[in-house]
Amino acid sequence: MISTKEMLGTVAALGLAMSAQAQQAAPDATPQPVEDANTVVVTAQKREQRLQDVPVSVSVMNAQSLANAKIDTGTEIARLVPNLRVSNLGDESQPKFSLRGISSSEFNLNAISPTGAFFDEVYVGAQYLGGAQIFDIERVEVLRGPQGTLFGKNTTAGAVNFISKRPRFKEEAEITVGAGNYGYKETKGVVEVPLIEDRLTARLAFTAAHSDGYIHNVNPNGHDLSNVDRKAARLTLGYKDGDGLTGTLRLFDVNNNPNAIGVVNTGLAANGLNANGKDPRINPFNGQRLGDNEVAFDRSGEIAVRGNGGYLTLNKSTDLGSITSITSFLNGRFQNLVDADGTMDPLLHIDFHTRTHEFSQDLRFTTAFDGPFQFIAGLYHQRDNVDIGTTYTIFGGPPVLPILNQQYLQERRSTAVYIDGTYDIDKVWSIYGGVRYTRDEGRLLDFRVTPVIPVQPELSYDDRKPTGRLGVDAKLNRSLMLYAHYARGYRSSAFNGGALTNAADLNVARPEYLNSYEGGVKSQLWDNKLTLNVSAFRYDFRNQQFLNVVGIGNQQLVNAGQSRITGMEVESFLQVNKELRLSASLGLLSGKYRSLVLNGVDLSGNRMIEAPRYTSNIGADYSMPINAYLLTLHGDASFNGDQYFLANNDPKSRVGATKDVSARIALLSPSKKVEVAVYGKNLSDNRNPTGIVLDATSQTKFTTVPYPRRYGVDVTFRY
Repeated sequence: MISTKEMLGTVAALGLAMSAQAQQAAPDATPQPVEDANTVVVTAQKREQRLQDVPVSVSVMNAQSLANAKIDTGTEIARLVPNLRVSNLGDESQPKFSLRGISSSEFNLNAISPTGAFFDEVYVGAQYLGGAQIFDIERVEVLRGPQGTLFGKNTTAGAVNFISKRPRFKEEAEITVGAGNYGYKETKGVVEVPLIEDRLTARLAFTAAHSDGYIHNVNPNGHDLSNVDRKAARLTLGYKDGDGLTGTLRLFDVNNNPNAIGVVNTGLAANGLNANGKDPRINPFNGQRLGDNEVAFDRSGEIAVRGNGGYLTLNKSTDLGSITSITSFLNGRFQNLVDADGTMDPLLHIDFHTRTHEFSQDLRFTTAFDGPFQFIAGLYHQRDNVDIGTTYTIFGGPPVLPILNQQYLQERRSTAVYIDGTYDIDKVWSIYGGVRYTRDEGRLLDFRVTPVIPVQPELSYDDRKPTGRLGVDAKLNRSLMLYAHYARGYRSSAFNGGALTNAADLNVARPEYLNSYEGGVKSQLWDNKLTLNVSAFRYDFRNQQFLNVVGIGNQQLVNAGQSRITGMEVESFLQVNKELRLSASLGLLSGKYRSLVLNGVDLSGNRMIEAPRYTSNIGADYSMPINAYLLTLHGDASFNGDQYFLANNDPKSRVGATKDVSARIALLSPSKKVEVAVYGKNLSDNRNPTGIVLDATSQTKFTTVPYPRRYGVDVTFRY
């Protein structure tokens, strides 16, 4: 087990060692302008800064990194980020993040994640829209938490910020067409047309992809599962008046219609049988055992994701700073027709339906003073309405059991005021900190389960909580910074959307809190060829919101006592020369429940769910001219330790160590207008589960599996 003292000692020693080396290389601590491949600009603190100047543990993937790794959805980014895991119980547009061991076991449609998903600084609460807009992206920033000061509630674990490309106010066009195994076809592109020179421009980006199912359903009347079917578009209007006013309006539309991600179900009773006395892994049509990529489903888990909305960002520059307004609205609709038992019998069918409406307004002032003190201050309001209807058919419904129809309306409102600032004590030392005061209100209306639970009285909560941070950093020179801080985050109260047969299960879970203590080193060595960033942390986690699944008829939302997590991340990038760039990262975690009782069983000392002891990644990018052409090669591999999906650490919920290897080869024409690429994903053919649920009622182990080995070719044309 890694102790906090050992980790902080390691970070401190590493910082001192690099300080000595950096001072030998650059005895003059006066910052010098440096432009190199390792200079990355981020907005992790709501203003543009060099990554190396931000006293926050951040992983960044720019547009080229995403393209090289062939990352198309939010479910894939964990390949490149230490201490980030993504599980999945539906399809690729529903990533469920676990960051530094902070995750949520809840999968109800009204659930809120402890990792906030942001698109162009807009918080999106609907989890099914959290992975659908990954196209025409400038970069993805993964901010390890808590991020309660600038990003607000529900960022206990951190925040994933997807930042789309800005309008360039010049003509541009690009289209990519591709094809791969399993009938995969893809088209994506962007076109920008200035409407008024240097004043108004329009940028249209789109993506569409379709494939056959990767998991074969032997039912001749059914459909294969784990197919790809996504379509999305974004229209961006950019405006600038030349006098400090800029505006960006982004309008988007998402339309996904896949079948559910592949599920391999096994029986929990003796000899692998389920509650119907059948083995889900036996082909009912020939009596043979099903293959690894075969299932026998009487329904195919049809999924429909619809989303549309807009984000308006206005920014006015003044002599003292800038005023920024971000206004957003979105509408979403989701359907998932689940064959939860994974057999040809109607043992357990669940039909999920939801509609959501979200609105937010962020208004802030960012200073640009001449002096040592800078700050950001703002007001924030967000609200969402979620209308949910879920149908459960158990043991085929009547006459054995009634068909249960659950319905309710959830309304949430959040209002906050915040300020975050930095004071430079001298050329080396700075202190930084901030505070945010949030009021969260929620109402649960018209909850009922026909025919067993009549309409229930209204439930509500009213949270009024402060969050914040306080830290210090030392910029010993432009190439080396040390930092340490304390931060506090919280996730607002939540309603139990899984109550089904017992009205007593309908409750409000209390807010959860996280106290974080973190220290880090950010450095660039060897004439800035090597970027090496290290962070170590200790989390004290209290009142974690936890879904306790007793059975399909009994799901409880509880607060899970206390947990302690210690860990560290190491991220490095080495620009060996103009042709070769190497990367490597490592995340270490030790997360255990210090106080947890579920179903009368004391689980204190058990490992936390979705918290592997290690996550690591290595990658390489090599470019080589061939006559007037440019050949680029990319490869990356991730290695992750074992993890549990249940807090009781049941061996049936354990997933062993996992590896994933991907590669891409591209050839760019002399004109730079045509690029041909060949790629492969999951070349190691990893089949370890990405999600596990054990259901006592149907005696079924519900296991989602990743996409198998995939490969393809795409061609890009640029104008």
